[in-house]
Amino acid sequence: MKRLIVNGDDFGYSREVNAGIIRAHREGILTSTSLMVADAARDEAAALAKENPALDVGLHLVVCMGRSVLPPAEIAPVVDALGRFGHHPVLSGLRYFFTPGIRAKLIAECRAQIELHLKLIGYLNHIDGHLNFHVHPALAGIVVALAQEYKVPCIRLPAEPVFTSLAISRNRLPGQLIEAIIFRALSRRTRRMATERGLKSSDRLFGLYQTHHITEDYVVAVMERLPEGLTEIYFHPALDIGGTPPPPPSQMETEVLTSTRVRAAVASRGIRLTTFGAVARSGQESSVDG
Repeated sequence: MKRLIVNGDDFGYSREVNAGIIRAHREGILTSTSLMVADAARDEAAALAKENPALDVGLHLVVCMGRSVLPPAEIAPVVDALGRFGHHPVLSGLRYFFTPGIRAKLIAECRAQIELHLKLIGYLNHIDGHLNFHVHPALAGIVVALAQEYKVPCIRLPAEPVFTSLAISRNRLPGQLIEAIIFRALSRRTRRMATERGLKSSDRLFGLYQTHHITEDYVVAVMERLPEGLTEIYFHPALDIGGTPPPPPSQMETEVLTSTRVRAAVASRGIRLTTFGAVARSGQESSVDG
């Protein structure tokens, strides 16, 4: 059976993102989303989640390019005096890895984000990370341990089949190859820890190498090549609702997710849309391809 989770990241980031995700869910193929619990539109996102109970809302853990849940004084130097995480992923990753004593503060912030998510949404079936920081060597063990502690059944592992992706699109070729090396190594390490603690994930993932470059042709090509098992594909949709227009690629992704052609590609190939919550309830073991 071909099962597909279609996730929209950054729920709660802005009203424009919220609108794109809800439209893609109501009118398109999006089944799942990931909430940023400290961002400006998180309360609206939580209200929309209650209005759309079929939308499976996970946690989009933020430790870079965002704001903390805990007060800055409690977790400095993880954040600055205004509660902002670093804006540069490489520098943030190095600081988390090499700064003595920072692990306890990262644990506290990750715990606070999980607990706030549970307060806002009422359940938590899956965790992923902004910029996929949740598989960083300084974070992966923390996230896996907390997922087990809070009985979160699933975690995203960003291991995209590189040869399939290159067969579909060779744009950003150097970037794709670099990301393939980095994220497959990090995903293998995280998978071992997750498997030891009984956590589940998809068998494969798409969307990583084409972040902010996803087109209708790309998604249809993925559907045409989708193998048996459980796949996740993730997007960053948004909708222009009359305020500050979101970036054109995010608006395009909303159109892709609601496209008649994309919906037809899913239906014609016998692909079953599902969620991490359904995977957890099924009790079916699943792990990322080696």
